[in-house]
Amino acid sequence: MEYSRLKLIWDTNITGIVFMVGSALLQVWLLFCDENSQTWQIMDSLRRTAQSTWQSIWIGLFAEDEFLIKTVGTVAVGLLCFLLANFIFLLIDLTGRPQWIYKYKIQEDRNFPVDRKRALDVFKTALLNLGVINLFFMVISYPILRWYGTFRCTGPLPSFGELVIHFFVFRILEEFGNYYGHRILHMPQFYKYHKKHHEWTAPIGMVAVYCGPVEHFFGNLLPVSAGPFIMKSHLFVAWLWELLVLISVTIEHSGYHIPFLFSAEGHDYHHRTFTSWYGTMAFLDVLHGTDKPFSNTVHGKRQFISCSFTPVKESVPEKMSSKHE
Repeated sequence: MEYSRLKLIWDTNITGIVFMVGSALLQVWLLFCDENSQTWQIMDSLRRTAQSTWQSIWIGLFAEDEFLIKTVGTVAVGLLCFLLANFIFLLIDLTGRPQWIYKYKIQEDRNFPVDRKRALDVFKTALLNLGVINLFFMVISYPILRWYGTFRCTGPLPSFGELVIHFFVFRILEEFGNYYGHRILHMPQFYKYHKKHHEWTAPIGMVAVYCGPVEHFFGNLLPVSAGPFIMKSHLFVAWLWELLVLISVTIEHSGYHIPFLFSAEGHDYHHRTFTSWYGTMAFLDVLHGTDKPFSNTVHGKRQFISCSFTPVKESVPEKMSSKHE
């Protein structure tokens, strides 16, 4: 496997890798650190205080009606998070202001400002999917959740170590479900269910859930819910995972490559060309070779987290990329 493609995997997942390695090192340090040392006692005191505080808040707010918490509560948390995450992006897309952010737009000549009628259509679809479809999904799955013993909303909250392990499993399961589900939706016999999502060749944040109910159920809900269900996660963990997913897919569809946020180049390229980059973590695309149309372009060279306020279009221009190819 070429170095450039391995680098693509690294650049795409650097934040997750750093978080996982840092968390593992912290857990090892706490395991072997002298319990009588002042540093360990301070860290342990902070951990216990944080956990007991969250536990008290959680029990006080959510330890009443289990059915309403798991159904209406889960839907409300996801919908509110998605709307808040998209508020700033939508304001920018509709007004075309502030002008300085335009330099971070990936497709400079598209949707700046965005057509208001099209944006309203996306907004209505987002409310339908995240409100009605999600609520229907949670209500019909509630008996299964109770039988299997997952999404519990009572008992102790998970430790930081458990949270990290759960999130790792969630991320891997979501990537497998997302990648192969996405590939299936691009097959001719199933593309009719995915066509709506690809009406936007230059996406905006809310397009993340702009799709029909069939795609939303099989392509969005199932891959995201699989991890918390299998791991029998606490509802708090499931909600936290839901928030992270909705924020990440918003950025992924935003159409901007903003400094210090992960790159949206890959999925933006997918919307533009309808091919390549079916996943989000790159390793399955690299494994199956579906990264090549993307990684061999200048956009592939820009698939990294920018730690500079200089737009990647200037730091990795077309001509420079061509010299390295």
